[in-house]
Amino acid sequence: MSSMVENSPPNTPALILGGVTRRFSAGDRIVPVLDKLDLEVRRGERVAVMGASGSGKSTLLNLAAGMDRPDEGSVAVLGESLAAIPEPGLTRFRARHVGLVFQDFNLIDSMNVRENIALPLWLNGIDSGSGAAEALAETLGVAELLERMPGQLSGGEKQRVAIARALVHGPELLLADEPTGSLDEAAAGRVLALFDRVTAERGCALVLVTHNPDAAAVCDRRFQLRGGRLQER
Repeated sequence: MSSMVENSPPNTPALILGGVTRRFSAGDRIVPVLDKLDLEVRRGERVAVMGASGSGKSTLLNLAAGMDRPDEGSVAVLGESLAAIPEPGLTRFRARHVGLVFQDFNLIDSMNVRENIALPLWLNGIDSGSGAAEALAETLGVAELLERMPGQLSGGEKQRVAIARALVHGPELLLADEPTGSLDEAAAGRVLALFDRVTAERGCALVLVTHNPDAAAVCDRRFQLRGGRLQER
């Protein structure tokens, strides 16, 4: 899978959601969350998705990451149709090309901060002694926490560790769910500046789900998710 992505033309979009529909069961009812939703994100582009709680923002990110499958429509990342990639190939594809920042952080409790940040490097067979984890920890202000366990961290510290983990392997697509939600203004500014740098310098595409208008303001395009569809703002 990776070689096909690496050989794809540089103008291949980082992400295409085409006519995506996702429904969930609620008792005896079927609730549509996303309804024939379309979105294309170019490499190096920053896109913000805003919307009320329960509007489907996290569902959109899960579909974009291949962690969920649409009931209808298609999802392509870097020119690869996710529907055509079976597990465990999809797990390997995601580990190599996608960075994920979860709203609940998803740190591994049995690993210290250094190990949590370096996890994508290990999954990709990259030398974790390269200093990449330490450099990101320094940038995000958590360098002094590298030997601590997740249970010893505050919510804001966990969030910054999760962001470092999402970026350490140099993903082409970054999917971030409320990445500044637990941060104070200074820390949030540092994170947004880092996002700006990786999109500009590396060509990484960013899809940012947020309630924070300041975070959305740094993006190239901003959408409101309402009624299962995206409306550009």
